[in-house]
Amino acid sequence: MKRDIDYYFSFLKNLDNPIYYAIIFIILFYALLLVIYKYIFLPLKKKHFLEKKGLAEENLKILEIFTEYDPNPIIRIDAEGNILNSNKSATRLFGISGDIQKNIKGILPEINFDLKDEISKSAILQIDVTYRERHFAVNFYGLKSLNLAQIYFLDITERTNRETKTKESEKKFRSLSFYLQDYLEEEKQRIGLELHDVIGQNLFLLKLEIEEAAKNCDNFKDRSTRLSDSLNSTIQELRNIMFDLKPKNLDDFGLDFAIKQLSEHISKSSKIDGSVEIIGKPKRFNNDSELYLFRIIQESLSNVIKHSKATEYNIQLLYSDENLQVFISDNGIGFDVDNSQNDKNYGLLNISERINALNGIMKIESSEEGTLLLFEIPI
Repeated sequence: MKRDIDYYFSFLKNLDNPIYYAIIFIILFYALLLVIYKYIFLPLKKKHFLEKKGLAEENLKILEIFTEYDPNPIIRIDAEGNILNSNKSATRLFGISGDIQKNIKGILPEINFDLKDEISKSAILQIDVTYRERHFAVNFYGLKSLNLAQIYFLDITERTNRETKTKESEKKFRSLSFYLQDYLEEEKQRIGLELHDVIGQNLFLLKLEIEEAAKNCDNFKDRSTRLSDSLNSTIQELRNIMFDLKPKNLDDFGLDFAIKQLSEHISKSSKIDGSVEIIGKPKRFNNDSELYLFRIIQESLSNVIKHSKATEYNIQLLYSDENLQVFISDNGIGFDVDNSQNDKNYGLLNISERINALNGIMKIESSEEGTLLLFEIPI
């Protein structure tokens, strides 16, 4: 045992031992790797990073030259959301001053995501924001190498407003369509009831009178007056129904005559005093336009009867070489014109659409003293 230990000690003391050469080689190898890493790899890596950063900064400077005069707002922010710089459009829009630092989240709450995280990922995001009644499509570009982000604002206010108006118009037209369908059904029911209650009853009474007269011809002269009155009443009711469907005198004598007849008919049935004035030299329109104008005035008078609580109304038709102006006024209680578009006032909506179809314009003035409706149609 002692001999073995002495052998090993003598082996370790021998400088020609290959273990020592192996250890020295390993130490030298790692030392060489450390020198290469420290004096070659790290400087090259740093140089590459600086060159990359310098290239990014150079590109950013070139980009700044273009963005400064871009009509759309452009701003740059750091990872905390602080605005670093902005072009002229953004400065005017957001009131950015070099003296006061602003944060993008304080201006646009819609940008509520983690800026640091998105910048570190060089993320590209798009959101829609609203600022002072203007609508923007916002493009967010994260720049990881510079630890900042560039935000590009595209003004879509006109498009958004147009889409909103289109949706509102579609909603109104759907509502108007339902209103017109209901209105047609009501008219069918009304005409049916009038035919049944008035015309039908009168014809039934006439039948009884004729049967009685046939039994006793001597009393026919006494019954003739009642028969004549009943026939006259039936004929008048038929004329009223036909007038409501389409006034024949509109085609025969024109708009002015038909409006006067309409006014007389409404005044008798509603007990509201009405008057019609014709100013200027009357002109004839085509059949469709005259019917449209007649229905517009008829709808307007219907609104007066149903809602105004007026005791009188006046219609003026003013003809000129270029256009026809129609004034319809009453002494009723009036209504809120500003809110009439938001209410379910399908009568006014129907009038407005008819006037638009004739390339005309409409104005309404209303107060507690009454309402004035003016519409102008080109001739």
